[in-house]
Amino acid sequence: FSRENRFPSFAAGAAKALGLPPSAPAIDIQEACSAYPSALFVASMISAARGGSVVVIDGDVQSPFVDPADPGTAHIFSDASTVSLVRSMPGGGRKSRFASLSRPSDALSCGPDGPVRMDGFGVFSFVATEVSAFLAEFAAACGGRDAIDFFVPHQANMYMVRRLARSLGLEDRMLETGGEWANPGSCSIPLTLAAKGRPGRHLLAGFGAGLSASAAFVRLL
Repeated sequence: FSRENRFPSFAAGAAKALGLPPSAPAIDIQEACSAYPSALFVASMISAARGGSVVVIDGDVQSPFVDPADPGTAHIFSDASTVSLVRSMPGGGRKSRFASLSRPSDALSCGPDGPVRMDGFGVFSFVATEVSAFLAEFAAACGGRDAIDFFVPHQANMYMVRRLARSLGLEDRMLETGGEWANPGSCSIPLTLAAKGRPGRHLLAGFGAGLSASAAFVRLL
Protein backbone atom coordinates (compact mmCIF):
# COMPACT_ATOMS: atom_id res chain seq x y z
CA PHE A 1 0.00 0.00 0.00
CA SER A 2 0.94 3.64 -0.26
CA ARG A 3 1.72 5.75 2.79
CA GLU A 4 2.64 9.34 3.50
CA ASN A 5 5.42 8.61 6.01
CA ARG A 6 8.35 6.19 5.98
CA PHE A 7 7.66 5.38 9.64
CA PRO A 8 5.91 4.63 11.89
CA SER A 9 4.47 1.85 9.77
CA PHE A 10 1.00 2.17 8.32
CA ALA A 11 0.21 -1.31 9.64
CA ALA A 12 0.86 -0.28 13.25
CA GLY A 13 -1.41 2.76 12.90
CA ALA A 14 -4.14 0.71 11.22
CA ALA A 15 -4.00 -1.94 13.96
CA LYS A 16 -4.41 0.73 16.63
CA ALA A 17 -7.30 2.37 14.75
CA LEU A 18 -9.02 -1.01 14.46
CA GLY A 19 -8.68 -1.60 18.19
CA LEU A 20 -6.42 -4.64 17.82
CA PRO A 21 -4.28 -5.62 20.82
CA PRO A 22 -0.59 -4.61 20.82
CA SER A 23 0.31 -8.31 20.60
CA ALA A 24 -1.21 -8.54 17.10
CA PRO A 25 1.56 -8.60 14.44
CA ALA A 26 1.40 -5.50 12.20
CA ILE A 27 3.55 -5.65 9.06
CA ASP A 28 3.98 -3.39 6.04
CA ILE A 29 4.59 -4.99 2.63
CA GLN A 30 5.84 -2.72 -0.15
CA GLU A 31 5.72 -4.46 -3.51
CA ALA A 32 3.58 -2.18 -5.68
CA CYS A 33 1.56 -4.11 -8.30
CA SER A 34 2.67 -7.50 -6.97
CA ALA A 35 1.80 -6.92 -3.32
CA TYR A 36 -1.57 -8.66 -2.94
CA PRO A 37 -0.56 -12.31 -3.58
CA SER A 38 2.51 -11.76 -1.39
CA ALA A 39 0.38 -10.30 1.40
CA LEU A 40 -2.01 -13.26 1.22
CA PHE A 41 0.91 -15.66 1.56
CA VAL A 42 2.35 -13.84 4.59
CA ALA A 43 -1.12 -13.63 6.16
CA SER A 44 -1.74 -17.35 5.66
CA MET A 45 1.61 -18.22 7.25
CA ILE A 46 0.87 -16.02 10.27
CA SER A 47 -2.60 -17.51 10.63
CA ALA A 48 -1.23 -21.05 10.40
CA ALA A 49 1.49 -20.33 12.98
CA ARG A 50 -0.52 -18.32 15.49
CA GLY A 51 -4.14 -19.26 14.77
CA GLY A 52 -6.95 -16.79 14.22
CA SER A 53 -7.70 -14.46 11.33
CA VAL A 54 -5.42 -11.92 9.66
CA VAL A 55 -6.60 -8.61 8.16
CA VAL A 56 -4.92 -7.70 4.87
CA ILE A 57 -5.31 -4.02 3.94
CA ASP A 58 -4.28 -3.28 0.37
CA GLY A 59 -4.22 0.34 -0.72
CA ASP A 60 -2.64 2.28 -3.55
CA VAL A 61 -2.94 6.07 -3.62
CA GLN A 62 -1.30 7.11 -6.85
CA SER A 63 -3.00 10.30 -8.03
CA PRO A 64 -0.63 12.64 -6.08
CA PHE A 65 2.37 11.04 -7.81
CA VAL A 66 1.16 11.15 -11.41
CA ASP A 67 2.51 13.85 -13.72
CA PRO A 68 -0.59 15.41 -15.36
CA ALA A 69 1.54 16.40 -18.35
CA ASP A 70 2.63 12.81 -18.99
CA PRO A 71 0.10 11.10 -21.29
CA GLY A 72 1.66 7.72 -20.52
CA THR A 73 0.55 7.83 -16.88
CA ALA A 74 -1.87 10.71 -16.28
CA HIS A 75 -5.02 8.86 -17.37
CA ILE A 76 -4.01 5.32 -16.45
CA PHE A 77 -3.65 5.12 -12.67
CA SER A 78 -6.35 5.35 -10.01
CA ASP A 79 -6.66 5.20 -6.21
CA ALA A 80 -8.25 2.35 -4.25
CA SER A 81 -8.20 0.42 -1.00
CA THR A 82 -9.44 -3.06 -0.09
CA VAL A 83 -9.66 -5.22 3.02
CA SER A 84 -9.44 -9.04 3.04
CA LEU A 85 -9.82 -11.44 5.95
CA VAL A 86 -7.52 -14.48 5.78
CA ARG A 87 -7.73 -17.58 7.95
CA SER A 88 -5.71 -20.79 7.66
CA MET A 89 -8.02 -23.79 7.40
CA PRO A 90 -7.35 -26.75 9.74
CA GLY A 91 -5.95 -29.67 7.78
CA GLY A 92 -5.26 -27.45 4.79
CA GLY A 93 -1.74 -28.80 4.41
CA ARG A 94 1.62 -27.10 4.76
CA LYS A 95 2.65 -26.88 1.13
CA SER A 96 2.37 -23.24 0.11
CA ARG A 97 1.01 -22.24 -3.26
CA PHE A 98 2.94 -19.03 -3.76
CA ALA A 99 5.84 -17.88 -5.92
CA SER A 100 7.53 -14.58 -6.72
CA LEU A 101 9.84 -13.06 -9.31
CA SER A 102 11.84 -9.83 -9.18
CA ARG A 103 14.27 -7.98 -11.42
CA PRO A 104 15.60 -4.46 -10.70
CA SER A 105 14.39 -2.07 -13.39
CA ASP A 106 13.27 1.52 -13.86
CA ALA A 107 10.65 0.54 -16.44
CA LEU A 108 7.95 1.42 -13.89
CA SER A 109 9.16 3.46 -10.95
CA CYS A 110 8.27 6.28 -8.59
CA GLY A 111 10.52 8.28 -6.28
CA PRO A 112 9.49 9.23 -2.71
CA ASP A 113 7.81 12.39 -4.00
CA GLY A 114 6.89 11.14 -7.49
CA PRO A 115 6.30 11.29 -10.31
CA VAL A 116 5.37 7.86 -11.66
CA ARG A 117 7.56 7.02 -14.65
CA MET A 118 6.68 4.19 -17.00
CA ASP A 119 8.27 2.62 -20.02
CA GLY A 120 5.15 0.97 -21.41
CA PHE A 121 7.00 -1.24 -23.88
CA GLY A 122 9.46 -2.35 -21.21
CA VAL A 123 6.64 -3.42 -18.89
CA PHE A 124 4.79 -5.12 -21.74
CA SER A 125 7.93 -7.05 -22.73
CA PHE A 126 8.50 -8.15 -19.13
CA VAL A 127 4.95 -9.48 -18.82
CA ALA A 128 4.93 -11.13 -22.26
CA THR A 129 8.19 -12.99 -21.67
CA GLU A 130 9.34 -13.39 -18.06
CA VAL A 131 5.97 -13.20 -16.32
CA SER A 132 4.32 -15.50 -18.86
CA ALA A 133 7.01 -18.16 -18.34
CA PHE A 134 6.92 -17.67 -14.57
CA LEU A 135 3.13 -18.13 -14.41
CA ALA A 136 3.18 -21.11 -16.77
CA GLU A 137 5.62 -22.90 -14.46
CA PHE A 138 3.60 -21.95 -11.36
CA ALA A 139 0.30 -23.05 -12.91
CA ALA A 140 1.83 -26.41 -13.84
CA ALA A 141 3.02 -26.88 -10.25
CA CYS A 142 -0.54 -26.20 -9.05
CA GLY A 143 -1.98 -28.93 -11.28
CA GLY A 144 -2.27 -27.20 -14.63
CA ARG A 145 -5.28 -25.78 -16.43
CA ASP A 146 -7.66 -28.44 -15.12
CA ALA A 147 -6.94 -27.42 -11.52
CA ILE A 148 -7.65 -23.72 -12.13
CA ASP A 149 -11.26 -22.56 -12.13
CA PHE A 150 -10.54 -18.83 -12.47
CA PHE A 151 -7.58 -16.65 -13.43
CA VAL A 152 -7.38 -13.23 -11.76
CA PRO A 153 -4.43 -11.17 -13.03
CA HIS A 154 -3.52 -7.61 -12.12
CA GLN A 155 -5.84 -5.51 -14.29
CA ALA A 156 -3.19 -3.17 -15.66
CA ASN A 157 -3.67 -3.14 -19.42
CA MET A 158 -6.43 -5.36 -20.75
CA TYR A 159 -4.76 -6.01 -24.09
CA MET A 160 -1.65 -7.16 -22.22
CA VAL A 161 -3.46 -9.33 -19.66
CA ARG A 162 -5.69 -10.96 -22.30
CA ARG A 163 -2.58 -11.92 -24.23
CA LEU A 164 -1.12 -13.28 -21.01
CA ALA A 165 -4.25 -15.32 -20.31
CA ARG A 166 -4.20 -16.68 -23.86
CA SER A 167 -0.55 -17.73 -23.52
CA LEU A 168 -1.49 -19.70 -20.39
CA GLY A 169 -4.57 -21.26 -22.00
CA LEU A 170 -6.78 -19.52 -19.42
CA GLU A 171 -8.50 -16.87 -21.54
CA ASP A 172 -11.90 -18.49 -20.97
CA ARG A 173 -11.33 -18.49 -17.19
CA MET A 174 -10.08 -14.94 -16.70
CA LEU A 175 -12.08 -12.59 -14.49
CA GLU A 176 -11.69 -8.98 -15.54
CA THR A 177 -12.73 -5.52 -14.36
CA GLY A 178 -10.12 -3.45 -16.19
CA GLY A 179 -12.62 -1.08 -17.74
CA GLU A 180 -14.22 -0.17 -14.40
CA TRP A 181 -11.46 1.28 -12.19
CA ALA A 182 -8.54 1.98 -14.54
CA ASN A 183 -5.32 0.76 -12.86
CA PRO A 184 -5.55 0.88 -9.04
CA GLY A 185 -2.25 -0.95 -8.62
CA SER A 186 -2.27 -4.13 -6.56
CA CYS A 187 -5.86 -3.41 -5.48
CA SER A 188 -7.11 -4.54 -8.89
CA ILE A 189 -6.90 -8.21 -7.83
CA PRO A 190 -9.01 -7.99 -4.63
CA LEU A 191 -11.40 -5.56 -6.35
CA THR A 192 -11.92 -8.12 -9.11
CA LEU A 193 -12.39 -10.90 -6.58
CA ALA A 194 -15.00 -8.81 -4.75
CA ALA A 195 -16.86 -7.97 -7.96
CA LYS A 196 -16.52 -11.18 -9.95
CA GLY A 197 -15.08 -13.88 -7.67
CA ARG A 198 -16.97 -17.12 -7.15
CA PRO A 199 -16.36 -20.23 -5.05
CA GLY A 200 -13.54 -22.24 -6.56
CA ARG A 201 -9.80 -22.35 -7.17
CA HIS A 202 -8.28 -19.06 -8.29
CA LEU A 203 -4.87 -18.35 -9.75
CA LEU A 204 -3.95 -14.80 -8.68
CA ALA A 205 -1.14 -12.94 -10.44
CA GLY A 206 0.36 -9.54 -9.69
CA PHE A 207 3.07 -7.96 -11.84
CA GLY A 208 4.59 -4.62 -12.73
CA ALA A 209 6.62 -2.08 -10.77
CA GLY A 210 9.92 -3.30 -9.52
CA LEU A 211 9.96 -5.08 -11.91
CA SER A 212 8.28 -7.82 -9.96
CA ALA A 213 5.66 -10.54 -10.12
CA SER A 214 3.91 -12.77 -7.61
CA ALA A 215 1.38 -15.59 -7.85
CA ALA A 216 -0.89 -17.39 -5.41
CA PHE A 217 -3.23 -20.33 -5.84
CA VAL A 218 -6.20 -19.90 -3.48
CA ARG A 219 -9.61 -21.38 -2.92
CA LEU A 220 -12.59 -19.11 -2.31
CA LEU A 221 -15.32 -20.70 -0.23
